[in-house]
Amino acid sequence: MVQCPHMGILYDTRDRFHILSALLQTKTLRQFDKRLQDELLPILGCSTIGLYLYSETAAAFSPVSDIFRDPASPAYPIAQLPAAGTIKEAAVHAGQAILANDLSNAPWTEAQAIDPRIYRRSSVLAAPIIMPEDASTLTPAKTLAVIVAVSLEASDSFTEEDRGFLEVFGQHIAPVLTAVLAAEERDTLVAINSQVVLGAITLDNLIYSIQPILRDVIHHDVIGLVRFVGETHNRWFDIVACEGVDIDQEALRQFPFEHMAAAEILATGKPLLLTGHNQERFAEHRYFESLGVFSAMLCPLLVRGRPYGFLAIGSKRRNAFSQRDLALTEQIGFHLSHAITNLSAYDEIRQLKDQLEQENVYLREEMGASLDLKSLVGDSPALQKSLRAIEMVAPTDSTVLITGETGTGKELVAQAIHRLSPRQHKALITVNCAALPPTLIESELFGHEKGAFTSATSRKLGRFELAHGGTIFLDEVGELPIDVQMKLLRVLEAQEFNRVGGTQTIRVDVRVLAATNVDLDQAITRNTFRADLFYRLNVFPIRLPTLRERLQDIPLLARHFARKYSQRHRKPVTRIHSAALQALSAYDWPGNVRELEHVIERAVIVSRGSTITIEELDGLGRTNASAPHPRTLAEAERAHILDTLIRTNWVLAGKQGAAEHLGMKRSTLQHRMKKLAITRPPQKKH
Repeated sequence: MVQCPHMGILYDTRDRFHILSALLQTKTLRQFDKRLQDELLPILGCSTIGLYLYSETAAAFSPVSDIFRDPASPAYPIAQLPAAGTIKEAAVHAGQAILANDLSNAPWTEAQAIDPRIYRRSSVLAAPIIMPEDASTLTPAKTLAVIVAVSLEASDSFTEEDRGFLEVFGQHIAPVLTAVLAAEERDTLVAINSQVVLGAITLDNLIYSIQPILRDVIHHDVIGLVRFVGETHNRWFDIVACEGVDIDQEALRQFPFEHMAAAEILATGKPLLLTGHNQERFAEHRYFESLGVFSAMLCPLLVRGRPYGFLAIGSKRRNAFSQRDLALTEQIGFHLSHAITNLSAYDEIRQLKDQLEQENVYLREEMGASLDLKSLVGDSPALQKSLRAIEMVAPTDSTVLITGETGTGKELVAQAIHRLSPRQHKALITVNCAALPPTLIESELFGHEKGAFTSATSRKLGRFELAHGGTIFLDEVGELPIDVQMKLLRVLEAQEFNRVGGTQTIRVDVRVLAATNVDLDQAITRNTFRADLFYRLNVFPIRLPTLRERLQDIPLLARHFARKYSQRHRKPVTRIHSAALQALSAYDWPGNVRELEHVIERAVIVSRGSTITIEELDGLGRTNASAPHPRTLAEAERAHILDTLIRTNWVLAGKQGAAEHLGMKRSTLQHRMKKLAITRPPQKKH
C-alpha cells in the first residue's frame, strides 16, 4: 500500500500495476479504451468512464468511447461541445485532474449540455493523460487524452483521493497509450500499403479498397477522393469517388474556389482538421452541414511532387476526429499518392500503347492510299504560286486553310506541308469530316470516356490526342456540325479540350491543317459555319488551281501517271500519242487532277502496246462529224458524266461505280446529275 500524495488515503499499488499490465496487452485504441473502463469502473465505483483524444493544434477533444459517440447516450451532447469552457479543457490547461461534485452547479459548459431535470446531481472527474517531458530529447510534456469518470444521480461521488489517484494514473499510462497508438498506426499502414500495392486497384475503386481497413481505426461516415482540375486562373476539383453521401458538384459551383477548403489545401499543401466548430472561414461549410457532415479531415495528395488532390474523410458528428487521426490519415495519403502515381504511370503507358496502335493504323491507311507527292508537278504559274506558298508556310506552326475544287490535290498539299515541317517525324492524322456521322464526329475528334454513351464500353483516344506533337488534317471541314465547330475553336485557341463524358482538361500540341471545297463565305451567310472559326482557320489560306487553270501541266501530269500505273500494273506503256495529249488538253476536267489520274490508269490497263492512243481514252477528246462538239462547259461535263454512267451500267457508288471513276463523292455526283438533268433511261421489261 502507498499513500496518496493528496489526501493520505491508501491505494494498493498492485491495482495500478495490474491495470498497466492489462493495458499493455491491448493492440488497438478500441481495446485500450474497453480495458481501461473494465479496470477503473470497479475501483472508482462510478457509472461510466470514457476517453477523449486531445488535439492541441485544433484545441478539440475527439471521443473514443462508444458512450460519447452514440446519439442515444446522455453523454453524446457533451461530446459535441466545442472545447472552450469545458472541464476537459480546464484539466488540460491545469495539467491536473479536476473534480466537479455537482455538475449542475459547476461553471463548465457540460452542465448546459445535459437535461438537468434528469441528471441533476451528477459528479464528474476529468484527468489528463500526460506524456512527461523527456530531457534527453528536449521533448516537452504533451497531453494525449483525457479520462472522464461520471457518476449519474450522485453528487459528491468522488473524493479528493480519487482525483489524486486518477491524476497520477494518467501520467503512468501515457507511455502505454503512445505505444498502442503507434502499433495500431503501423499495422494499419502495412495493411493499406499491401492492399494498394498487391490488390487489383484502379483509380475508381482505390478508396473502396482501403475503407474496410480504415473504418476499424477511424470511425467515419463519408470518404472521398478529390482531384484538382483546371489551370491556375480557373481552378476547380472533380470528385473521383465518394462513399457515404451524395454531393452535387453543380451546387458547389455557387461558391468561389478561392474561398473553399480545397483552395487552402492547394495553397499550403497541409492537411485540415475540421471539428464542426472551426470551419466557418470556408464558404461551403453550410452546404456540407445541410448534408449532415459536420467533421472532416482533408489530406493533400501529391503525384510526382505536384498537387493532385486530397483524401477527404467525414463524419456526421462534431469533434469526430483527433490530431492523431489526422496524422494517420496523412500517412495513408502518402501511400495513396504513391498508388495514384503508379496508376497514372500505367494509364499513361496504356494510352501511349493505344496511341501507337492507332497511329500505326492511320499510317497503314496512308500507305494504302498511295498518295504521291510527286503529282504536285507542273510549270503553270497558278501551280507554282501554290507551291511557293507551301514552302513558305511549312516550316511554321501556322494553321493553314486549303481550298479548291474536288480532285485538285488538297490532301497532297497537307501531306507536303507536314513532311516539310519540323513535325515530320510525328504523326499526320487525317480526318474526313464529311465521312463521319454527325453523332460520332465529336467522339472521333476528341475521344470519349467509358460510359459516356451506351456503346462507350471503354475510354477512347480522339484524333487530336493521337496527333499530339504532330499534325491533324481536317478534310472537308466545312461539313462539321455547328455544335462541334465551337469545340474545335477552343482547341485552335487554347490547345485543350475535354473528352466526351469527361471533365479532365486534355492539353495537346497539334498543328491544324484544314481543307474544303465549300464556299465558306456562303456557309457563314447561311449560318452553317461559324465566322470566328473561319477566321481562326484562315490564318494562311492556300487556294489550289483547277486543272482548267493549268492546262499546260496536263502533258506533264499525264506522262507522270502513265509511268506510275504502267509500273503498278506491269504494262509496257512508255509514251502517250500526240493526238491523245491533244484530246486530254482539250477536255474541261470537272474532276480535276483526280479525274485525269483515273483516265490515264484506265488507258494503261486497256492499252495493247507501249503507247496510249486516243482510242484508249474511252472516247475522250474524239471528234465526230455526226455528233456536234459541246459548245459549253456544262455540255462537256454532262457528256462526260453520261458517258461514264453508261460504261459503269449506271452504278454510282463502290470501287467500280461512276463516282469513283469520276473522282468525286457519290453525293457530289448525284448533285451534278440533278443540276445537269441527267436521268437513267427506263429499263425494258422482259
